[in-house]
Formats: sequence, C-alpha cells, structure tokens
Amino acid sequence: MAPPWPSHLDAWLALAIEMAIPFNWQSTLHQGSCILRLLLLCLPLMACGGGGSSSLASVAGSGTGSGSGSGPSVSMTSAVVPGGQVQFSFSFSADVGSSFNASTVLLTGGTKLADVSRIDATHYTLNVTPNPSATTVGASVAVHSFSDVNGGFNQAVASASQSVLDSAGVPLIVNGRTLAWHDEFASNGLPDSSKWAYDTFRNAAGWYNGEQQYYANARLQNSAVSNGVLSITAQRESTSAFADNGGQAFTSARLITLGKYSFTYGFLQVRAKLPCSLGTWPAIWMLGILTDNSGTTSNAWPAWGEIDLMEQRGFTNVDKQSVLGTVHTAVSGGSGTSVTTSLPDACTAFHNYQLTWSVNSLQIGVDDVVYNTYTRPANAGTNTWPFDQPQYLLLNLALGGTLGGTVPANFSSDSMQVQSVRVYQ
Repeated sequence: MAPPWPSHLDAWLALAIEMAIPFNWQSTLHQGSCILRLLLLCLPLMACGGGGSSSLASVAGSGTGSGSGSGPSVSMTSAVVPGGQVQFSFSFSADVGSSFNASTVLLTGGTKLADVSRIDATHYTLNVTPNPSATTVGASVAVHSFSDVNGGFNQAVASASQSVLDSAGVPLIVNGRTLAWHDEFASNGLPDSSKWAYDTFRNAAGWYNGEQQYYANARLQNSAVSNGVLSITAQRESTSAFADNGGQAFTSARLITLGKYSFTYGFLQVRAKLPCSLGTWPAIWMLGILTDNSGTTSNAWPAWGEIDLMEQRGFTNVDKQSVLGTVHTAVSGGSGTSVTTSLPDACTAFHNYQLTWSVNSLQIGVDDVVYNTYTRPANAGTNTWPFDQPQYLLLNLALGGTLGGTVPANFSSDSMQVQSVRVYQ
C-alpha cells in the first residue's frame, strides 16, 4: 500500500504553520484542537501495514499457521475411526484463562462433546465426535485474540496436535505408537483381575528396605476403583487377623501385572496423584520378567533390571513437591541411576508419569518433559543393559523405609490415586 501523506500534504503544512504562529489570545482549547487534528492526520499512516500483526507470536507445531487480515490461525485435520473420537490439543505461550473456550474453535466434520478441558495453565484439549459420514475432522483457531490472565494480548498457540481416540476417549495412537494395553478403571470395585494381581509374598517375613506395611490381597479397603479412579490406600490398623502377617501396624496394596501382561519397548504412561502424608512412599515401576523375588538365584534383583517411572520420598513436606525416576542394573545396584525433578503439586493434582523405552535408551519423564535418560552403554551386557527382555508393571504405596522415612504418630490413612495406565508400541 502506498504511503498516504502526499494527499494530505496541504493539511500537514497548514497545521504546522498555524501551530508555529504565536497568538497572544490563543487558548489551551485551541492548542488541544491542533493536537487532535494532528492525530487524525496520522491515522492513515497507522493503517498502512497490510494484514496481520507483527506483534503476534509465531505459530508452530503440527498445526499449520496462515496469515490473514484478522491475524494468523492454527488449523489441523485428523482422520477418524468408526465409532471413535478425535482429541485436539493446544499449548499456549502464557496462561490464557477463560479467553480460550470451545466457542473459539471452528470445527468441520464433527461436533464438540463439551467445552475445552484445561490440563494446566497453558495446555488445553477438546474432544470431538465425527459426523456419521465424515472421514476427517478439522479444527481451526484464530490465535490473535486471546489474552493472558495478566491482561496481555496476542498469546498465540505455541503448538497444536491431534489424536485419534476410541469410543471411550482413549488415544489410539501416541507419537506414532499404537495402543497395546491399558486400564481406564471404568468398573467400580476391585481392580480388574484379568489385568492385575497382588504381590503379598513378603508379608510374613517383612518387606524390603525397612518398609512397614502389610500388602493386602484383593481388599477394598486398600485397593478400590470408584468413578474412574483406582485408589491404593495405606492405613493404620492391626494386621493380626491376617494369617500371613508379620506384625505390621499398617495395611496397603501392591498391584502387579506379572503373569498377566509384560512388554518390551514402547511408551508407558500412568496418570496419577500422589499422597501428601509424610512417611508415604508411592511407586510406579517395572521389573524384569525373570526377576526371582526370593533373591536366592542368579536372577536376583536387580540383575534383570528395574525401571522406576516415579517414586516419591516422604521425609519432609518439601519431598512431597518432587518425584524421582531411577534405573537399576546389576552394576548400579540399589542406588541406581537416579534423577529428581520438581513437581510442586504432585500430591494435589494428577500428572502423567511416562517412560519411553527403545532399543538404545530409557527416557523417564512427567507431563511430556524428559528428566532422566539412561543410554545403553557401548558393548553392553546384561549387567548394564538388561532392558531387552520383557518387564511387568507394579503400582504400590509403601510406608516408612529407605525413601518413606518415619511414619508420623498421627498418620491414619492416605492414597495414591491412578486414573489410567496405557502402553503404546
């Protein structure tokens, strides 16, 4: 667009002369009038930039960005599966609060199931049911209009992606891997016995690491599913009524998939909320399928490997604001290769605890952020890389011991809650 000032030159010159001539009678009102006329003349200059705004953040990710007279947009298209859903995910560069909602997303080929779900301050998802005849579903968001919670505008979508879901809303494909095994804890009562068993073999002798709990077998007080959440509950109570007790003063549960499901390589995600009580030691982890729990043979722990997606210490309140991920081998032993990461709301909010297991590495993360990577050593043998064999899953809540610390005298009960366990390969 050509600069506008040639057609306004006479007005500019006249105004400049008028403001330069000293008028003894000139009032403040007259001066203000001159300034206002000057601003009005500037408006065409301010409009001469073309479409879009240079202050907008750039659009990246798996969506596509495009410029227009009203600003850039993020557009995505996803294939659908019969009876399935599509989930669109959006990440912002700042907390946009309620300015981003379902009404700001333009859909083609589908119907929004509900409003957007706020995952955290900058991440949102929207689930869509495809129309009966649709083969694809599209979503488009004009990103220029969102403001953050502090009143700042132009908070563009930093990334956008989409997932194909099954009829229950579970993603079928994640990072190119297909859903292989999962539990969404959809049925109230005890956990699904076709997927989970109970580990109780050390109750009479006492559990390792100085732990103080008795692990109950299929007992609702310690492992129960309700409204889509599995609660593994540790509580103070007498264990004298249990024939295999070791004199413990606490009960809890340790769920395992040994004999029911194991796998080698893939992506594992467990969505969980951890207990806040001191003295608790929650764990989401894996053991080599050949591990002999009796500890009397060459297969003894940790020769066949242990992968801890999540453990949490229980010594102080600060411990309850972080988690650690650890890899154990015959060489690293009980100490393992361990990294701690901050997670301030670990015991008040659900988070995704994740493992990406490949031929050459183990990547442990939380909420899509990897914080511990164990790389297969060169010329590795089973003493440093036992991770080319199947492993099974464990979910448990211990009390006291090496990481739990002292159980307070006023402890009564607390739970680790799990919303889903998913394996993709």
